[in-house]
Amino acid sequence: MSSYQKNNFYCDLSQIVSEINPKLIVEFGILEGYSLQAFIDARSKDCEIHACDLFDEFPYNAANFDVITNSFAKNFDNLKIKKLDFFKGTTEYKDNSIDILHIDIANNGDVFEFAINNYFKKIKEGGVMLLEGGSKERDEVYWMNEFNKRKINPYLESIKNEFKVKIIEKFPSLTIIKK
Repeated sequence: MSSYQKNNFYCDLSQIVSEINPKLIVEFGILEGYSLQAFIDARSKDCEIHACDLFDEFPYNAANFDVITNSFAKNFDNLKIKKLDFFKGTTEYKDNSIDILHIDIANNGDVFEFAINNYFKKIKEGGVMLLEGGSKERDEVYWMNEFNKRKINPYLESIKNEFKVKIIEKFPSLTIIKK
């Protein structure tokens, strides 16, 4: 079960989609599809969604391509399930082409910095980048400390004067960076 599901982020994600009324949502990190379902339910019918994941190439808690495809792609129009590496997928999308970019891939400070440096320019004016994590509490999850991962919150503090950053604090937290 995803940490979003455990802490009922469905309404938060749905509200963001409703407010932005996107034409393109790109999601990196699917797992069981909890956030994907929120995006599908809240979008207009002409909104396209690209759900991207490493699937079986991710060595930890990975999404299953067949399960996701059978659960989602066969049942919803304008949805593409893609096997795509977040760190190698920067050329897949043109600048100013994405309304909502959601990143939930074992996020840490390095993932956040890579997202800002490589994907923020892909976001349309008025669009948002959504990233799992960002709170001080989320920075203290066991795997962040055990594997000595770079903390997210100090990175966000370092960019807050350059970007419009909001953190929804309920665990695991959700960072919204608006363009």
